[in-house]
Amino acid sequence: MDTQTLGRILRIEGLIPFTGSAILIGSVVTLWEAGSGAVSWGLFIIAALAALLIHIDAHLWNDIMDLELDRREKSRETGRERPLVNGWATVRDYRRLSAVITVMVVVLAAYLTVYRIWIPVLFVIGFLFDYGYNHPRIALAYRPFTEWYIFPWLVVAVTVTVVYAATGIFSPLAFILSLLHGMTVTCFVVSMMRRDVNSDRLGGKCTSSVQFPGLPHSTLYGTITMVVAVLMVYPLSLVLGNTYLAYIIVVVTAVTAGINTVLGARIDQLCTRATYSVFPGFEANAHTLMLQQVGASIVHVVTLCLVLAFYGRGA
Repeated sequence: MDTQTLGRILRIEGLIPFTGSAILIGSVVTLWEAGSGAVSWGLFIIAALAALLIHIDAHLWNDIMDLELDRREKSRETGRERPLVNGWATVRDYRRLSAVITVMVVVLAAYLTVYRIWIPVLFVIGFLFDYGYNHPRIALAYRPFTEWYIFPWLVVAVTVTVVYAATGIFSPLAFILSLLHGMTVTCFVVSMMRRDVNSDRLGGKCTSSVQFPGLPHSTLYGTITMVVAVLMVYPLSLVLGNTYLAYIIVVVTAVTAGINTVLGARIDQLCTRATYSVFPGFEANAHTLMLQQVGASIVHVVTLCLVLAFYGRGA
């Protein structure tokens, strides 16, 4: 495989907002929890590397599962290159790379288990997300609403895992912060499903947008995210011991979710227009708005981490 193929497999636009952001949250939470005991940054790095590898493996299986569907997709309008479709790599290449990654993850998990007894459970959950959503024999990605309830928990699983690896504790703060960001960043995944509704329908992929095209999925998910953020004020204040800080985190999340909701509403409008009329630029326009949601989500996680780092534990 050449660097162009490997770059597409990495998919930085998906890797950074989810697993990358989860690791960033985990690092700040680990510093916050440092008062509870010793921190092992070596185990943190190993767990983070393993999480990144599982995410990359998910990209491989997603490309394999969507191969026939991607042949019908208007990738030129969104700038998305497909190595398997373009002939840059073969399914056999992908399967071999996946096998290597899986062995590496198992070895890393086995090493972590020596120090953290619950690591196997966490990594089994990670592989369940990987194969459950992306493997052709399970293909939850081809069923309605899976993007609604799977993707937020990817961020939670990674954050909780790296914090546990570093500290040996299951941090409620890691859970709440990662859930808030997980829902915020999933707004763009829901919008992605809206963007892909035409090619998904042609390829027999029964996503929620395909099965229920009349629902404003992006608008609804963004609104739900804002509601969840507000509901987290009390739990956050208990965990942080600082109501003011809890309000800041909730306001930052609610504002970001509001931005993603507005952008998502525009994508919903474009999708409705494309459903009932000829709209050649639908995918390209929706893709631009979706990338803006990704940018807002990255700003969200950076802001959360800076706020938590600035106030420090017990401030």
